[in-house]
Amino acid sequence: MTRPASGAARAAALLAATLVFVACGSETSSETDTRTPDTVGRTDTSAPADADASATGTLCCPLGTCPVGNACVQGACLPQLASGQCYFDGQCGTGQTCVGATACACGEEGCTPVKGTCSYGAGCCQSDGDCGGGEVCHEGVCRATPSGACWRDDQCGAGLACEAVTSCPCGVSGCTAAAGHCGVPGVCCAGDAECGVGGVCRGGRCFAEPSGSACFGDDDCATAGDVCRGESLCTCGADASCVVPTTAGRCGAPGGTCCQENSDCKAGELCVEGQGCVTKPPTGRCWVDGHCGAGRVCEGATLCDCEDDTCEAQMGTCRTPVVQCNNSTPCDPGMRCVVPDTTVCPGGDAPTDGVCVPEVDGGCWHSADCVPYLRCIGENICTDPGGCAEPNNAGQCRAPILLKDCCKSHDECVDGAECRNQNTSLTCPPDESAICVPKPIYGESCWNFHDCPDGYVCNRSWMCGCNGKCRWNNQGVCERPRYCQANTDCGTDDICARDPECIASPCSTQSTCNPGGQCQPKVEGRCWTHGECGEGNYCEDLRICPEGRECPYPDAPGECAPKADLGGCCTSYLGCQSGLRCVSVAAKTGCNLDVTSVCVPAITLGVDCYADDDCSAGAHCEGAVVCPCGIDTCTSPPQAGQCVAGPR
Repeated sequence: MTRPASGAARAAALLAATLVFVACGSETSSETDTRTPDTVGRTDTSAPADADASATGTLCCPLGTCPVGNACVQGACLPQLASGQCYFDGQCGTGQTCVGATACACGEEGCTPVKGTCSYGAGCCQSDGDCGGGEVCHEGVCRATPSGACWRDDQCGAGLACEAVTSCPCGVSGCTAAAGHCGVPGVCCAGDAECGVGGVCRGGRCFAEPSGSACFGDDDCATAGDVCRGESLCTCGADASCVVPTTAGRCGAPGGTCCQENSDCKAGELCVEGQGCVTKPPTGRCWVDGHCGAGRVCEGATLCDCEDDTCEAQMGTCRTPVVQCNNSTPCDPGMRCVVPDTTVCPGGDAPTDGVCVPEVDGGCWHSADCVPYLRCIGENICTDPGGCAEPNNAGQCRAPILLKDCCKSHDECVDGAECRNQNTSLTCPPDESAICVPKPIYGESCWNFHDCPDGYVCNRSWMCGCNGKCRWNNQGVCERPRYCQANTDCGTDDICARDPECIASPCSTQSTCNPGGQCQPKVEGRCWTHGECGEGNYCEDLRICPEGRECPYPDAPGECAPKADLGGCCTSYLGCQSGLRCVSVAAKTGCNLDVTSVCVPAITLGVDCYADDDCSAGAHCEGAVVCPCGIDTCTSPPQAGQCVAGPR
C-alpha cells in the first residue's frame, strides 16, 4: 500500500510534477530522437538534483534528474526499480496491483520509500513455483507449453524471442490465450512458424510457400530425385552484399548441359531457374520476379532454355504493383498491410484499405509506427493502380513538420496544423504544392469558403505554397460575400455577377475598368453573367453598377437572348454575332451605347469607319450609312464611310 501523504506534501508533489512536465515538454530533440518520457527504471548519471524543498526531505527533481541509482517518480527522487517492482499500480501490467509500496513525495520529511511488488490477485499464480506438472506462470495463469511453442522469451534459445503470443492476464474474461513460437526478433526468421500460414523461412526471410516446380531447395521438389536448379539464397541482414535477392529456382533432374548453380556460369553471370546463364541484371532490371526484391515483379523479361538456339533472351524491368489489403485480405508472408498516411483526411472516416509493403526492421511505414510525439516522414508507398517504377521504401520517425514547411500527408504536421495545397484545398493525398498551415476555426478563420457556414465566404486568405516565391501565408476571415472574382468566392447560394462591358469596350483601359464582380443571389430564369447563356447567346439587359460609381438604376439580372445579326439592335458590347460590334448611331461612337445602337462589321482601323472613334486622332467619319435601332422606315444594311482629316 502507498502511505498517505500530508496536504502540504501532496501540494509540493503536484508542483514538482508540474515542473517536470513543463521542463520535459520544452526539450528540443534531434531529428532522430526516439526517447520516451522519464519512466521508472531510468538511470540518471547527472549531478544530484537540487533539493529546494527541504535539506532532509526526499529530493525533488524539477528537471527530471536524480542521483545515480535513483529515478524521478512524480517529481521525487526514489530508488530505481527492478523488473516486477513498483511504487504505484500503474507501473504494473494488466491485472496486477502494486503491493507493499511506500512512495514519498517531493520534499517530504521522515518518509522512507519502500519498493513494492507487482502482484496478481487471489487465485492467480505469481511465479512458476505456484504451478505444477511442468507448467509456467504466464501473466498470473498456470499454462502448459505445447511442444515447440513458448509463452515467454526465457523459454527460447539465445538471441530468440517468443513471438505471436495471445496473452490473457489472470482475471481478464472474454479472451482465449494461445502460445507463441520462438523466433528471431524483427523481419528475419529462424523457422517456418514465424512466417504464418502459407509462408516458409528461406535464407532467414519469410516467403510465400513455393508452388508447382518453383523451389528454394531440393526439399521443395515433389518428384523424387529432382533438385532445385538456379535458386539464390541471400542471408537475412546481408542483402547489400548479395549478388541478387533471394530468388526461387525450378525443380528438375540433375545433370545435363544446363546450369544448376551460379558457379556453373562465367563471372558476371547468373544461373536463373536452371535454364541458362544470363548477364547479372543491374539495379532495376531483372530476369525473374525474385531479382526485384520483396513486393516487386519483373516485367518484359524473356528467359530462354540453354538448349534453345532460336530463343533470344531479353532482360526485363522491375516494377512495384499495388496489392491492396485489409482485415479480410491479408498480405503474403514477408509483407505487411499498411494504410498510407497520405490517405488520411481530417474529419473523414479512418481508411481501412491498405497496401502490401515489405516487412522492415528499421524505419516506418506510417505515423502509427512512431512514438506519439514523432511522425513518419520520407516514406514512399506506391498507390498508383498502374504500379510504380520506384520500390516501396520505409521512412524515418522524425519530429513533426513545422508551419510553412512542405508536407505530403496530414499526419506529418505539428499539432494544430494541417496539410493544404497552395489553392487552399484539403485533398488526400496533398499535391506537390502543399504546406503545413494552422487549422481554421469553423465559421471564424478560414482558408476557403468550405471553412465557413453557408452564405459566408472566406475573405483575405492567401497561401504561398511549398517552395513558393512569397514569404508569408494569411488565414482569412468568414464574412458575408460582396466582391468576387469567381463563383467560389460567393458561397453556395450566390453567384459572382460580372458584366464585362468595360472589358469589351474599345475605349476602356486597365485603369478605368474593374474586372471584378459582385456576389448576387441566384434568380431562377435570369442571368447575372453572359457565360450562363451558352454559345451564340448573351445576357440581355444585365445591369451591374461598377464599383465606386453612382448609377441611376439598381443592379438587375438580365435574360438570355440570341446575339444580334448585322444591323440588329444591341444593348451590350457582347450582344452581336462573331465578327460584328455594337456602336451608337446617334453619338457616332462605339464607346458609349444608347437606344440607337446596332451591330456593324469590324473595320480596318484608320481607313473605313462607322463611328468617329474608328478613325485616328484628328480625323472623323464621313459617308457612313447606318440605320438606327428602332427606325422601321430605314432598312438598308450598314455601309462603311471614310475617315477624313480635320474636325467634323
